[in-house]
Amino acid sequence: MPESKPLGEVNLETLFDEIITKTERREAFSEIKEKNIRFSAIGDMRALRQEFLAAETELDLWFALVKLSNARRDTHLAVIPVDGGLKPPERRPCVSAPIRVLPEILDIRNPTFFIASVEGGVTSPQVGDVILGVNGRSMKEHIEEFVPFIRHSTLPGLYWEIARHLPRRLHSFPLNLYSERLYLTLERSSGERYDVSLPYGDDCRSFSQILRLADPYPGFVRVMERVNFNVLVDNSRKLVLLEWLDFERDDLIHDIPAMMEYAEEEGLLDYDIVIDVTWTGGGSGGAYAIQRLVDRPFRSTFGNVRLSDLGQELVNRYSNRTPDSNAPEIFGLNLSRSWLYDWARTDGEKAIDRGNEFTAPVPFKLAHLPKDSDGILRPAPVHFRGDIVIVNARTQGGSHLDQFVAMFVDNDLATFLGVPTGGYSNTWEGLEVLHFPGTSQPVIRFMWSIGHTIRPNGAVLEGNPAQPDIYLPVSRQNYREYHQMLVETAIDSLDS
Repeated sequence: MPESKPLGEVNLETLFDEIITKTERREAFSEIKEKNIRFSAIGDMRALRQEFLAAETELDLWFALVKLSNARRDTHLAVIPVDGGLKPPERRPCVSAPIRVLPEILDIRNPTFFIASVEGGVTSPQVGDVILGVNGRSMKEHIEEFVPFIRHSTLPGLYWEIARHLPRRLHSFPLNLYSERLYLTLERSSGERYDVSLPYGDDCRSFSQILRLADPYPGFVRVMERVNFNVLVDNSRKLVLLEWLDFERDDLIHDIPAMMEYAEEEGLLDYDIVIDVTWTGGGSGGAYAIQRLVDRPFRSTFGNVRLSDLGQELVNRYSNRTPDSNAPEIFGLNLSRSWLYDWARTDGEKAIDRGNEFTAPVPFKLAHLPKDSDGILRPAPVHFRGDIVIVNARTQGGSHLDQFVAMFVDNDLATFLGVPTGGYSNTWEGLEVLHFPGTSQPVIRFMWSIGHTIRPNGAVLEGNPAQPDIYLPVSRQNYREYHQMLVETAIDSLDS
């Protein structure tokens, strides 16, 4: 299907109204996210009406749907192609100019973006120079142009994505946002302003490595590498450093016991712990891990479901399932899912019968505690007993990471240093294939967030991540040693 294929006679007005109506009925809106970002999800969607109706080609409609979905500012929610429906933009190689960019977020409403590395023998721009403009637009205008096409749940998360994508030319963004070369207006530390033109290369190099210009863990010895984390030890200072990578539950139930067995054998359980979550992704089982890392009870995250048609489908689906009788019994986990299915058959179905808008909050997905629990989890029989500091060097990780850090912060289990996590955690998503009105022809698969994740402090988590006890943002002055600086600050706080 050519990208320029005209739409023909389709009723875009009815399609737009259908999406708005279903969003109003289904979406579990985060009021605190809308307050933090100062936007209205449904209001911003409605504001796209004329642009949506003006779509003339299938590619126009694809990007109109992307913008409509992204107006909710939810990292989880995407427009998904479906057989026989609209095709995404033709896939092209991701190419990049020979620079890397980082955001300096000292003012949440007025970030600064600067050159963090230069490659390939390029002599200009220079590292540390501030970007004032991109392709003839001011930096503010550049952000405004790209916001509708970047999924994000917080402003810091948006700025990190803007920085990551700024040197790149991607097929998933409209081509009219780019020039043949990358034109930048920059400012040196002296105040001198100048323009530079950079070629796009053959591929998109790693963005993350610019934070690893220095060894972040001097003095530590790596003693274990697992799927979900690496374990490093400094016996001279009685410290364990956990470089956390993921929360994949099926691996976690093997990784965590291996770590605890090693820690018990080596006499590490009284060591203090630094947990570096900079490179952490999603998954589940964070509370199960925390039960092995702390020495006192703590409140877990909760969740609910908005009982629209999609929410009711979710409850009905789980109410008809049978627990896995072969699932192993593990302290802190309900791998058989019996608690989830029992909740669906009882509290979930009763809430539907009563006509409730939301189900009552219960421990998150009933993975760690049953529906009638007070949400308090207790340490596992074998657990660490030292103090804990968490460090995070980039505002991108989530969504289970958001819960992991919130449980530490809200329960006062650890000191949190660096920058907040991505802030994109919800309980469930619902999907539906949309069709052109009056036809059986599919358009795309559209997503809705149909439940809230609720932090231990009672607040909705989506768009509202736990904030660091000590905010230490990356800057032009510190970025070369930034990651190492965070770890050293964490160690200093434990020593004091």
